[in-house]
Amino acid sequence: MKKATTVFQTVGLFAIIILFVAFSAKAKTQAIDGMKMCINIIIPSLLPILILTNTVIKSECSTIFEFIFKPIAKLLRLPPTAVCVMFFGLIGGYPTGAILTDELFEQGIISGSTAKRLLRFNFCGGIAFIISAVGTIKLGSTKTGIILYLTNIFSSVTICIIESLFAQNEESASIKIKKMNFSAALINSVEGSVKSIAIMCGYIVFFSALSGLFTVPKFLMPMIEITNGVFANSNTIPFEYLCFFLCFGGICIHFQLFGIIKKVNMSYFDFFIHRLAGGLLAYFPGKLYTLWFAPNEEVFANISQITPKMSEINGSLSLMLLASCVVIVVDLNSKKSKLL
Repeated sequence: MKKATTVFQTVGLFAIIILFVAFSAKAKTQAIDGMKMCINIIIPSLLPILILTNTVIKSECSTIFEFIFKPIAKLLRLPPTAVCVMFFGLIGGYPTGAILTDELFEQGIISGSTAKRLLRFNFCGGIAFIISAVGTIKLGSTKTGIILYLTNIFSSVTICIIESLFAQNEESASIKIKKMNFSAALINSVEGSVKSIAIMCGYIVFFSALSGLFTVPKFLMPMIEITNGVFANSNTIPFEYLCFFLCFGGICIHFQLFGIIKKVNMSYFDFFIHRLAGGLLAYFPGKLYTLWFAPNEEVFANISQITPKMSEINGSLSLMLLASCVVIVVDLNSKKSKLL
């Protein structure tokens, strides 16, 4: 089985390399558009928030938030530090919650079970991406961005509450972690945040280049790469589906978190199922909102940016991309099982 997987991966990678050589112009054009998207949307909207939230968590300021969140922590059966991470993760954006969770786990402040719980629900596009980028920039409506963000918050909080009903009370680890002073925390946060954003942009550029080689159905693109799927789609995306896509996050975002998921001994299947559940929990409030207020006609008609369309080489090649994703997941899980 392992040998067959290795052969399949080798053949698939070699085929993609050939396609990149044969259709380099199309791949280059899409890669450039991905870079522009990072420069114009991802970096300005996410980087400042990520730096600030990391600074608060790592500095002595976090003790104030931990004190404020103590009653909520008791209700959710989580350590106050974990609730603090949850709060800033939902504000900061997709990688923030996972990155902060990883740091607490690495320092021994939270247990592996707590880290798994956080990764199941502490996943949100954040204020900057959903409200500013998607709502204000893409849709031309800050109000719509706020509604989108609230549906994502509702989804995450619902999963958190359900998880708390079956969890045991957990306290922070007994070891005392010295908090950094503000200047040290800021410097450390800038370095870590820039690295995280660089990795995120790398995935976006890579998936953008791939979109120049494969014919990916437009309705499926947000499931693969959320930024391109939303901003490169000139067609109307129904509001309720946009709620689902933003909460699911896209396979590209999932790839960025594989290292953290493996580190806490969490299976990708566990993570994936919770992302689907979260997407559905966001979809239904979005559907109710469209039935009551019908925002699609007035909001989604305003498409402020024109971005490149997907090239059409061979529709079957898009299935190869999805199959490769599955193979990578299976390979990661098999390697993890050998380490246990």
